[in-house]
Amino acid sequence: MSAWTTYRSLSAEQKAILKEKKLDLKRPAGELLALLKPLASCDAVANKAQRKTGCTLALMILATLVGMVMFSKAGWKPVTLVVIVLLAVATFAAGFFYSWLRRIDVSNNLRAFTVPVLTLFREDFDPRVPVHLRLDLSSPTTKTKKTDVSKPYQHGRYHKVIDTMYRDPWMSAAAVLVDGTKLSWTVTDRIRERTMTKKNARGKYKTKTKYKKVSDLEVQVGLRTKSFTVAGAELSADGKRSKVEVERRVRTDSLDPIDPRTLIDAITSVYRTARTKKEATA
Repeated sequence: MSAWTTYRSLSAEQKAILKEKKLDLKRPAGELLALLKPLASCDAVANKAQRKTGCTLALMILATLVGMVMFSKAGWKPVTLVVIVLLAVATFAAGFFYSWLRRIDVSNNLRAFTVPVLTLFREDFDPRVPVHLRLDLSSPTTKTKKTDVSKPYQHGRYHKVIDTMYRDPWMSAAAVLVDGTKLSWTVTDRIRERTMTKKNARGKYKTKTKYKKVSDLEVQVGLRTKSFTVAGAELSADGKRSKVEVERRVRTDSLDPIDPRTLIDAITSVYRTARTKKEATA
């Protein structure tokens, strides 16, 4: 299925999310998945099409430039003009489609983390209580998320190195589990984008970009005191829940999404330390 066909199949609300790249909703997990799964599928198809279209666009631009040079030397004729016009039109069409694909592109955090997590916990969420989900699906290195830029400096063979820092608090969620536990978590990515430029032996400048990312996952679990006891936990204001906070920090050398198992491990670690009332009184 093509990217355009997949996009056309989306609802008005889903298309609005692709445009705004943000959402703040309170709905049951099943409804959230029904909304987000088609978006994740559309993003996967669009990403694949974007790579192919990017290559096609580069080839079309090259072919147009080469054609103009060759025909200018050989002499312009009606046939050559038609060929150049066709190449220019094809290049413009490829450029327009590539630009459109970029506009509907959303963060891979949607399909690699958010949808898998909601799918996994769907049966554990209390269906009577809506899940409060906030997502920022824009690029993690967009200008609005930039926090600092270093002055150019030298490093080894590179005569110009610039570090740009970004902060991306892209997800927060809150839900109630079927056993009455209140669960919430946030994910914030801190990114360093390092752009390095060097001059090779032939006098040409080459630039490459590397990323380092730190993902901070903060989880809050509120276990019902009538069902569980947790040593050292803080009691809620009404005394009905034992509140436990867990933090995880994941470091990577890319912009790849955090593994959903990081969240699962953080939650299960709380349950491993908790004791049921029967165990406590035994």
